[in-house]
Amino acid sequence: MKANLELQITLGRDYLIKPDVAVSLPGRTISDLRFLHAAVSCKWTIRSDRVQNIRHENNQMIRHRRERLPHLVTVTAEPLPSRLAAIARGTGEVDAVYHIAYGALDQAVRELSTGRHIQTDQLDAWEECIGLGRVRPFSDLAPTLARW
Repeated sequence: MKANLELQITLGRDYLIKPDVAVSLPGRTISDLRFLHAAVSCKWTIRSDRVQNIRHENNQMIRHRRERLPHLVTVTAEPLPSRLAAIARGTGEVDAVYHIAYGALDQAVRELSTGRHIQTDQLDAWEECIGLGRVRPFSDLAPTLARW
């Protein structure tokens, strides 16, 4: 890239995209480059700056792709549904958010909202995200990538 001005302008030099996990598939022939099948961003928790980083990285991959769009996902352990909604709602930068404690979080949110220990907007955000299929159990990630 250092020797090619056009690449410098197109890709920029200040921010390199580095997904935490990249999954590729073989090219059409032995000499072809591999296809990016999925880009996985792993975040233990979700803050607004992390959401923006994920969106920025995925938007760059969307803009610069040459074939079909890879599965762009986030894996997290974020416990607050409102923060999960911040990345799951989006506008297409993230296909899905896979939660490592999906079942436990589902149970906790429902129990805490029934006992009025959390605000109802947390349950609303949770139900919105799971109802739209935007937040999924982590156990669904590998089968999804196998079929995607």
